[in-house]
Amino acid sequence: MTTSEAQAPRGRRGRRRLPGAPAARADEQRGQGSPRKRSRPGRFPAERSGPRPRAAGAVRSPRAGYPRGARGNKRELPPPSAVRSRRRRVLPRRRRYRQRAPRVTLQAPPTCGTAAASPRVHPRPPSPPPAPCRGRRSAAAMVFQCQRDSWARQFATRVVSCRPAELRPEGGGEPVRGFQVVLEDTILFPEGGGQPDDRGLIGDVPVLRVTRRGPEAVHFVQEALEPGAEVLLSLDWDRRFDHMQQHSGQHLITAIAEHMFGFKTTSWELGRQRSVIELDTPSMTAEQIEALERSVNEKIRERVPVVVRELAADDPEIERVRSRGLPDDHAGPVRVVDIEGIDSNMCCGTHVSNLSDLQVIKLLGTEKGKKNKTNLVFLAGNRVLKSIEQSHSTEKALTSLLKNGPGEHIEAVKRLQSSVKLLQKNNLNLLRDIAVLIARDFKSKPVQSQLFVLHRKEGDSEFMNIIANEIGSEETLLFLTVGDDKEAGLFLLAGPVEAVENLGPRVAELLGGKGAGKRGRFQGKATKMSQRGEVQALLQEFISRRSPEA
Repeated sequence: MTTSEAQAPRGRRGRRRLPGAPAARADEQRGQGSPRKRSRPGRFPAERSGPRPRAAGAVRSPRAGYPRGARGNKRELPPPSAVRSRRRRVLPRRRRYRQRAPRVTLQAPPTCGTAAASPRVHPRPPSPPPAPCRGRRSAAAMVFQCQRDSWARQFATRVVSCRPAELRPEGGGEPVRGFQVVLEDTILFPEGGGQPDDRGLIGDVPVLRVTRRGPEAVHFVQEALEPGAEVLLSLDWDRRFDHMQQHSGQHLITAIAEHMFGFKTTSWELGRQRSVIELDTPSMTAEQIEALERSVNEKIRERVPVVVRELAADDPEIERVRSRGLPDDHAGPVRVVDIEGIDSNMCCGTHVSNLSDLQVIKLLGTEKGKKNKTNLVFLAGNRVLKSIEQSHSTEKALTSLLKNGPGEHIEAVKRLQSSVKLLQKNNLNLLRDIAVLIARDFKSKPVQSQLFVLHRKEGDSEFMNIIANEIGSEETLLFLTVGDDKEAGLFLLAGPVEAVENLGPRVAELLGGKGAGKRGRFQGKATKMSQRGEVQALLQEFISRRSPEA
């Protein structure tokens, strides 16, 4: 740097003004504004190199480098820095909310102890409304959150209604009192399509049953829930995932069986222990079952994706989807489950997202079905592992009992069965001999009683009939019983025809059983063997009335 350059005067921004350069403007020298940027060739037109024109009626502010209005108010013109910048700064747009009309909600009939129906007005505040609940869905749609996301284990939603109701247990018994709760949306699948319903919690309240009522899922609980309250749903994941594996496994087996052998599926059942597919064929060979099992497990190892789509009800693609038809009360989109390259089926159930989630499928065999059809029994996923674990435990127990290896269990059991049959035959012969000896002992007495009563823990109906045949007296009334006092047993009343016909039904009633008889004999089953003493007293009273000498 030369001495002249170092001593050259500096501009406002500290830049050196080279010799021969024009001096700054008068207003810049006075400090009344920022220097105007000189135009460079090729950037601004030559006619714009002069001073910026002022707006009409505007005066230059002594403080700012942009004009103001006639009254001194700042005009909405961009500052020079924004004009010189090539990037525009986008400010966030301020959201404005309109004043909405009040919302009128008509309450339903009294539910869960609420008061009678009356309209209530909920005013809309001018402030931004709260974020909607994540469980909100269209009232006309039949696709629930559990169908949109089968893997969700918790879900926040709101209570729509709660009504008193009763639930009849599946195994029978007295109905359970509770409430039917409808939510805005749910992750608990209602029963349908051959798949049972889910279980879970609404907050801390257990859900005992989930059913579908039109476009709504009805949850049965034993505690009332407040309509409008936000609740957290928790899913019984073990039950859900088991249903997903069995249902997706059924789709895969159905598609492969139809492709390989032309066997169409007419129905299926997801049971608690095993699942059954009804195939439209009179029979299946062992070779066909083995080939089908090998093919479905190959598809599982190929990790084929499973995709769920929603189609409009009038979509022409629905005609190409395998289906047994929609329910009469269906509303909203049509749900289609695709196993890529294998199957496309209309279904409402929950499914896995990839065939690898099935782990493995085991075909247990076939059973004879209805109307010349075949029931194919199968296990999928974790059920196969549980079955193997149970079989292994049984094998270990048999090894300990039979004192041999698993390969010798069958022969050992056959030998035991032969021994048991022989022992039963010998025992029966001994009982017959005992019955004959008992009858002969009674007949050998010089004075025979008019009532003979006998109870034996071991015995059967043949044992009692042998005694009755050996005694064979029309003058003696016989009351014979076999069985444990605390359990059910058998009884036989034999003797004069008229007496047996009158006393037989009364004896059965006292013993808590049923029976029938003919030709002087009445026999049947008894549930109250401990009441034998009362029967004996009844018979003794009857004998006393017939014999004045007694």
